[in-house]
Parts: sequence; structure tokens; C-alpha cells
Amino acid sequence: MSEGTAINDDGAKQAFLFVGNATCLDFVNTELILKGRPVDLLENFGDLVSWLVEAQALDAAEAQKAVRRWGDRPEGNRVFQEGRAFRAVLRAMVERIVNGKPVQPPALDAINKLLQNRVGYSQLIRGRDGFERRFHSGSAEAVHLLVPLAEFASDLLCHYDHALIKRCQNPACILYFYDTTKNHARRWCSMSLCGNRMKVAAHYSRHRAKS
Repeated sequence: MSEGTAINDDGAKQAFLFVGNATCLDFVNTELILKGRPVDLLENFGDLVSWLVEAQALDAAEAQKAVRRWGDRPEGNRVFQEGRAFRAVLRAMVERIVNGKPVQPPALDAINKLLQNRVGYSQLIRGRDGFERRFHSGSAEAVHLLVPLAEFASDLLCHYDHALIKRCQNPACILYFYDTTKNHARRWCSMSLCGNRMKVAAHYSRHRAKS
């Protein structure tokens, strides 16, 4: 779990949250509830690019180039709107999975439509535990920036146990996560965000019931 750069909440900076254990879920989680009201962490093209950097889908040099090239142009805004529309598709898809319902064809169509735009190359790099292959996406057009989002979604569908995709059990929270705990008993998006809060509320409720 980690936090990255962010946008504002009441004039302050609210960090991107990476608590989902699946990058697709972290992208869906760029919509959240803060202080009882909905907050969208993606307010413009720059926010989308910043999130892609935090998600390691785009390096800093590529991000700067993208912002310079499309940040203040209609193409950048169009791709930003497409990215948020795709996020809505993914949120509906994840909600169906959590509720034990099948993924609908329109979601697959949306993913495949973006995957058709995939351009780039693979490169071998030395990692902490050996070698790994990393794909560098090309960005000749602004829409190419959205391809990693489709790849994250396809990874979620293909390589994750759908039964372990869960929604935070805080009724006031809309974040999703992939449960990697040993006994698969995780209930909260994170202890700091919701777990401790709900435990305090439960304790207070029990105390009032006894008094």
C-alpha cells in the first residue's frame, strides 16, 4: 500500500491511493469519498499523466513530453475524458465481479478497443531479484497513453482470482482491493483510512449499548 502525488481537497493535496493490490483497482480508486463527499482525483489531463507515472505505466520523461505536447490542447482533454469514461466502465465491471455477476460484453469491448492502440517495445532490465522484461509504450498519439489502463484491466480479468476482489466494508467508502492476506479476511481498503475508524465506531456502539 502506498500513496503518490495528488490533487486538492479543500485546498490541500490529496494523495493518489495505491491500496488495491491490483493496478486496475487503483485506477478505479481514483474516485473516493472524503469527509462524506465524493472526490475525483483526476481533474485534468495532467492528473491522468501523473497517475500513470505513479502507477509505473509511464516514465517521467515520457510524462513531461506528453504534457508539453497535449496538455493544453483539445486532444489532451479528449483523451482525459476518454480515460474517465473508461474508468466508469471499469468501476461497473468491478462492481459486477464483487457481486458475483459476469463481466458484460461492453466492458470487454471497451478494453479491447484500447488494446488495439498498443504500440511500443519490450526492454530487458536488471531488477532487484534478477532480470525482468518491461514494456515501454509508445505515445505517438495521446490515446496511446490509455493503453496501459486496458492492460491493467485485462490482467485483472486474466490473472486474478475474482473471488478475492472486494469492496471496503466501510459503508461510506467506495474503494476496492484484491485480498492477498493469508486467510483472505481483509475487510478494509486500509487500516489507516477505514479500519481503525470502523473499529472505533463499533467500540463506541457497543459501549453505548451497555450503558
